[in-house]
Amino acid sequence: MTLQMTNLVGTHRLWFKVVSIVLVTSFLSLVSVPAGLGATTAQQDKSPSGAGIQAASWLVTIPYGAVKVGVALVGAVFGGFTYALSGGDLKSAQSVWTTTMYGTYIITPEHLKGEKPVHFLVLDTHESEAKT
Repeated sequence: MTLQMTNLVGTHRLWFKVVSIVLVTSFLSLVSVPAGLGATTAQQDKSPSGAGIQAASWLVTIPYGAVKVGVALVGAVFGGFTYALSGGDLKSAQSVWTTTMYGTYIITPEHLKGEKPVHFLVLDTHESEAKT
């Protein structure tokens, strides 16, 4: 009985260590600032019109991002169906996944100004390069 208790205590300690490491890593990834983020925020327009376009990009991102995530989830499922129904053809499934899951998820002021294109669905460039 004491051997079982020792194993049980050892298992709990192991789980405690694993959960602690995962929580600390998650917390650090949330509070760390990406290296390029400071540079982009310093270059942003501080004028009232700049604030307006930032607010507009935020407001546009909410419905656009929700629809884009929905399309990506449906694409993930249909890519899985494509893989299964094509007899395990990974290239076919990846073309569905690439088209639906890649692209723009967040609308930035650059998108609204026309400086950057918005890619809702991404065409597979590897196939078009191979054909030429």
